[in-house]
Amino acid sequence: MAVTKVLYIDNRERSGLEDLVKKYCDKKRLSYVINQNMITDYAFASVGIEAKSISDYMSSLYSGHLERQLQNLDDNYNQFALVVWGSLDQYITKARRGGRKTSYPKVFGSFYGSIARFHNDYDASILIMPDRSSAARFICKRFEKHGSLSAPTTYRLLRKTASEDRRIDILRAAGCSEAIAKRLLATFGSISEITSCSPKELQAAEGVGKIRANRILLCLNSEEPVADEKVKMKRA
Repeated sequence: MAVTKVLYIDNRERSGLEDLVKKYCDKKRLSYVINQNMITDYAFASVGIEAKSISDYMSSLYSGHLERQLQNLDDNYNQFALVVWGSLDQYITKARRGGRKTSYPKVFGSFYGSIARFHNDYDASILIMPDRSSAARFICKRFEKHGSLSAPTTYRLLRKTASEDRRIDILRAAGCSEAIAKRLLATFGSISEITSCSPKELQAAEGVGKIRANRILLCLNSEEPVADEKVKMKRA
């Protein structure tokens, strides 16, 4: 029996992006459902997508709300992407017209610095789109492919292939970012101690939720081969 693919859209999404997404789905005859109070803006299968305009991104970055959203995504989805659309130049111009004192170096530093940090801490796929229409097309095309986040992007940070500590490399192979691997080692001391923990105990380390903890222990303790899709984090 065929399973119908469904794109879930949060009912609180009111950026205008959701209208473009729905129009694209209607055009392609793709199924979507408006869901109540979702963790993220868009979701399908085990993939979550948070979409923000530049203005929304900067506002939630400064308030700390964005980090909490990413942590929730990390805890609840096997893969997730953060899609940011718009122009930094336009954001700065609008902010200045509104009387806010800001500068290009400050905004650019905050924006790209936070992207680098979130990629490192959460291993998130972060995509920057020039406009709302491009963001809508990306979301719908990812939905059509049902789970792959490997589309070309306008901005992408590359993962380091090896660290100076082989223990970190082992934990990265088990689905951790470098930052989270370091936290696990700082909390538990060694790979051996980590493997002897329960999933709940692993969650004592910042950035480790239930899903990630289970993936780490599956990879490190399994006596059988572990498929890559079961342990890899939200990589593009």
